Amino acid sequence: MLRVFYTFLGVHDQVLLARQQAFDPPAYRERIDRMKDDGARSRTRAGLWLLKKLLAAADYADDTLERIGFSASGQPQIHDAPAFSISHSEQLVACALCDEASIGLDVEHRRLRDMARMARLLDPAERAHVERQPLAFFDYWCAREATVKASGRVGLKRIRALSLAGDTARLDERDWHLRALDLDAGYAACLASDRPIGPVDLRELSLPGRENTGPHRSSDQ
Repeated sequence: MLRVFYTFLGVHDQVLLARQQAFDPPAYRERIDRMKDDGARSRTRAGLWLLKKLLAAADYADDTLERIGFSASGQPQIHDAPAFSISHSEQLVACALCDEASIGLDVEHRRLRDMARMARLLDPAERAHVERQPLAFFDYWCAREATVKASGRVGLKRIRALSLAGDTARLDERDWHLRALDLDAGYAACLASDRPIGPVDLRELSLPGRENTGPHRSSDQ
């Protein structure tokens, strides 16, 4: 089953999470300590909190998150646990978990920047679309970033190397299945998997100290 839990961070949440170092998994402690920005620490901890919630929903033991580590390419992973992917941008933090397939998730805050410069990372047809609709860049970028995450090896060269065709990406001489997610009007979000993506258990959660949970919905969009 494929699940996606997400949350939006307010100022209070960032202050609260900045003080939660006692709950960091061992493999993340040094990494989080090195972060100079409170916002980065808060988003990282929120992603780990969402992952813990997802593991509980999938009936994994409470201490499963403590076993999190990193692959040779630097991707976070947990031995003998489902594949997962964490992404965050601005206030949105999201995590996907799947026990049946490789999975990648990317979220991006839609905001106008130097869109012409950013669009150079896309292929000609995508660049032409972005010229007409600048914020469409983030839909293409999420699809590309989610795909390389699902492949297990990230990097700008790989993001540029893949090709997109509708709900499919082509990378490493294989097809990857894509699913855009509607989490918030101000954000783009996409899932990628090595298998067709069926219904998604999609939930907005509230961090401790706020209301308990947000809406629970299943998505086959």
